[in-house]
Amino acid sequence: MKKRIVPILMLVVLVVGVVLAAYGISGRGIYANAANMMGVNQKDAMSYIQDPSTLTELGDIEKIGADKVKGFLKGLGLDAAAVDKAVDERAAYDAAIAKSKDRDAFFAYAQSVDETVTEENFNDLIKDHERSDQMRVDMAKQALGVSDEEFEALAGNEAVLELYRQGLPNLLNNKKMTSGVLVMFVGIILIVIAGAYFLIAAMSLKPRARTRAANPKVEKITAALLNYALFIIMGLILIVVSIMRPDFLSMGNILNILQNASTKGILALGCAGLIVLAGTDLSIGRVLGLSAAVTASMVQSVTYVSRMYPTIVSPVKGALLLIPLCSSIAVSVLFCMINGFGVAKLHLHAFIVTLGTQLIAYGANCLYIESQPSGTAQALSTFEQGFLNVSAGAFNIGSIRVPIVVIYFLILAFIVWVIWNKTTLGKNMFAVGGNTEAAAVSGVNVAKTIMLVYLMAGVLYGISAFLEAGRITSVGANTGLNYETDAISAVVVGGVSFSGGVGTIQGVVIGAIILQAINYALQFLGVNPYIQYIIRGLIIILAVSIDVRKYIVKK
Repeated sequence: MKKRIVPILMLVVLVVGVVLAAYGISGRGIYANAANMMGVNQKDAMSYIQDPSTLTELGDIEKIGADKVKGFLKGLGLDAAAVDKAVDERAAYDAAIAKSKDRDAFFAYAQSVDETVTEENFNDLIKDHERSDQMRVDMAKQALGVSDEEFEALAGNEAVLELYRQGLPNLLNNKKMTSGVLVMFVGIILIVIAGAYFLIAAMSLKPRARTRAANPKVEKITAALLNYALFIIMGLILIVVSIMRPDFLSMGNILNILQNASTKGILALGCAGLIVLAGTDLSIGRVLGLSAAVTASMVQSVTYVSRMYPTIVSPVKGALLLIPLCSSIAVSVLFCMINGFGVAKLHLHAFIVTLGTQLIAYGANCLYIESQPSGTAQALSTFEQGFLNVSAGAFNIGSIRVPIVVIYFLILAFIVWVIWNKTTLGKNMFAVGGNTEAAAVSGVNVAKTIMLVYLMAGVLYGISAFLEAGRITSVGANTGLNYETDAISAVVVGGVSFSGGVGTIQGVVIGAIILQAINYALQFLGVNPYIQYIIRGLIIILAVSIDVRKYIVKK
């Protein structure tokens, strides 16, 4: 019996937490509903509730819903007959005004007033704003059957405004609304406490031994679903978006997705090798930012007065573009060599050493941008057209304009695929990632392999930075922010295991494209940018969870 007391107590705590959270949320709902019933945002709503005299304008009652407004005002304790009369009159006014703006209805009214109005001269009437506005007002008055004074009173919304001013103070006496936030957080605290207990208790349970022989077909289907679960989920998301917005799959959108996925995909190709080694790289974004800044400073137009290097008097174009490209690669390789040395020789965890170089690269980028002759930290921009043509240009296939960066991405993906699958370095990389000790015993030079993989990552980062500078056309201190999360997400979504020794280039390419498609879909649907961060975070957690699950199953 004693063992059951704590679980029962925690169950009670959970139920109480849910009730309090629901109560608090419903209290917040009262406040949100008040804002909706006034047709204003929630910030202004609280100001009006605290001082109703400042309320001078309401939203369109017809759009809000006359019945909803009536219910809200009556709920504030106001006289029902007065509410019905004022709201009905205002709703009728809104409807009459809306009808007067309808072209067909206005045309019919104009003909009834003036028989000389025809389809041909009606447009001229509309262009005569003073006359057409007066006719619309007359049309609304006629529909309402009111005098000029009554029409002006309805236009001023005064009767309904006065009802709101009388009733809104009553909301401050509603304890459910005023205490809702605190009660909601108390409920959340209780839910977290009880949830943590039950989660720990569930994890402490011993798994039951299997009593039936496993069905090979079922296991095969389960394994397939497990391996491709993330692709299936993300594919379903894209299908739903396509159903909601059929124009999402237009050729223009598809090419935009591929273009945006390409530079991030090249980063992912470099990062993938590090994750195959059971490592990671948190410095990707800031290293790209510094490399892109170096590129941008060298390709600014010679006619731009505030350029970084005024002594460059000839445009950097053609073969000369190899200089900023190689400079970008050199900067990225330098940081990747530091990361590789820390992992291979100092035996630091990749997380720690790349966290350090991330900060170093960011500081170096800020100093570099601030060293402009102008003495300002303005973003580096105004690039030579020759550079833009090479880094962010496009070519035509029939009527389709294909971004050239997509071709760069596919070519680099093929090269990396060859390195991974057809060279000794690729075989050694998978061996070291799978089991470092076994690889060393087999004669693999572990340190050299790690350094070469980091070198390859640096080259790819540098190329991506060069192309990204041309794509965004302006490089500042925040360029590259959070790019590491996109690259790592693409790699993990593409099936490269954080446990090391597992991964394919084709998976990385597909992962980069699908992840970018999800990001683009969220933007396409107008999802709040902050919610997009939450969704991307959930995708990373889900991807790693599936990866860990596959690793456990294999063991």
